[in-house]
Amino acid sequence: MTAAAGERFAGMTALEAREAVVAALREEGLISGATPYTHEVPHSHRSGRRIEPLISLQWFCNMGELAPPAIEVVREGRISFHPEKPWTDVYLNWLENIRPWCISRQLWWGHQLPVYYRGDETYVSTDAPDGEGWERDPDVLDTWFSSGLWPFATLGWPDETPQLRAFYPTDVLSTARDIIFLWVARMVMFGLEVTGEIPFTDVNIHSVIQAPDGRRMSKSLGTGIDPLDLIDDHGADALRFGLLAMSSGQDVRFNEERVKQGRDLSNKLWNASRLILLRVADVEPDPRAAESVEDRWIVSRLERLTERTSELYDGFRFATAARELYGTFWSELCDWYLEIVKPRLYEEQNEAV
Repeated sequence: MTAAAGERFAGMTALEAREAVVAALREEGLISGATPYTHEVPHSHRSGRRIEPLISLQWFCNMGELAPPAIEVVREGRISFHPEKPWTDVYLNWLENIRPWCISRQLWWGHQLPVYYRGDETYVSTDAPDGEGWERDPDVLDTWFSSGLWPFATLGWPDETPQLRAFYPTDVLSTARDIIFLWVARMVMFGLEVTGEIPFTDVNIHSVIQAPDGRRMSKSLGTGIDPLDLIDDHGADALRFGLLAMSSGQDVRFNEERVKQGRDLSNKLWNASRLILLRVADVEPDPRAAESVEDRWIVSRLERLTERTSELYDGFRFATAARELYGTFWSELCDWYLEIVKPRLYEEQNEAV
């Protein structure tokens, strides 16, 4: 409590002041009765303490002119979400029902508001006002306001730099579903407003990997998993494959068995490669040289897999592509083809292989 709360309450915490104010009112006979009341009270997920509302002066951004162009580019298909459903609707629903955006924050770090005060005067500009007595607003811009500028601000904008010309707009943004309107929509709005161009053409919404018990991974909850420990146990490639294979269009629980599957795949790749490289002469591979039934079969499977995987990549279905590659390599190449051709591999004259 500040001095504005009065000498009796100044210096107290909000919780202490609550009890003290009630006691003071009772002393003066100003409370007629008390009734228990159950309601939801917000708490900070970091500190665990109750959040106390504080009415204060804030700055808002009118979104009425920024939202319509961002809606139009998605409806016209210039920007596409993958998967299309439900994320396109999430984006559009938020923009179609958008409200003024509170852009001022009381934080220690950020882009400071370009607002200056002197008495009853208010001056808004990126350049400081002339004259003395002006005091700049200590608030900073909302994090997502600054982040919305990221696609072009990191490339040297507002200057016409070679990087800006080369890399803006870009092609793909990969992100999670929980920041579609916090970040994606604002990048689109700012990109159109400031540069006249969309910042990207495709938005890939990947899974949020949860803790094994279904809770979010969090340092404060102790549910996080250190990737370095998993790399020490299984290897970096195994972790990459495991995260990719366990993902989907929805949130998923972390499953270490998928990482172990990736480790086993790495070992299988090593052994299969070693078998071929040690037993086959140093010749250029040529699919057209396939003569035996098994050779023609594995070449046909490779062509089908290439077509299928390309289709999945183009549709941003990376997890399915990873599982298709895994299944074909493990079952068809290793379990069938290599077992069939082993006798030929161990022949002295095996150039035809």
